[in-house]
Amino acid sequence: MIPIMKYVLVCILLIFVIYTDTKSYSVKNSVILFFAAAGLIVNCVELGVTGLVNWLMGLSLPILVLFVLFILRMLGAGDIKLIGVIGGLLGLEFLMKSSVYMLIAAGFMALMKMLIERNLIIRLKHFFNFIRNIIINRQVGIYDQLNKEDKSHVIRLSYAIGAGTIYQMLFELKILG
Repeated sequence: MIPIMKYVLVCILLIFVIYTDTKSYSVKNSVILFFAAAGLIVNCVELGVTGLVNWLMGLSLPILVLFVLFILRMLGAGDIKLIGVIGGLLGLEFLMKSSVYMLIAAGFMALMKMLIERNLIIRLKHFFNFIRNIIINRQVGIYDQLNKEDKSHVIRLSYAIGAGTIYQMLFELKILG
């Protein structure tokens, strides 16, 4: 019963986050905190101290690893917190598997966005200049210093996170694959 409850919580979380991200390009901290606390409670009820450890690892490790991408302005803080809460609720193993699908969805979304905005060449040049600067100058600068008002280069990553998460849940429930 508890695994299904976790899936339901994650689906509700994704609905809230995708809604707020669609309206404002942001993820509400109150929603993140509520579902992080719900994940803690559900994991502790299910597994006791082991559940606490699983929740803490699932929540904190993705945030620590992805923080570098936040510093470089490649990922938003809300997206990182969302991934952490999903990891806290469903565990690191689930998160590792669903991350593959998240990346595929994000890559597809980014490619479609660049084709629609007709800025594929500009964005690829920007990316390769960033990589070249790291290799030649041995300096890691901020990836994106573009105008905050210009959203032509931004995708709503919550959509990709949601797609990857739901795909993995369906796979684990034996609905897919």
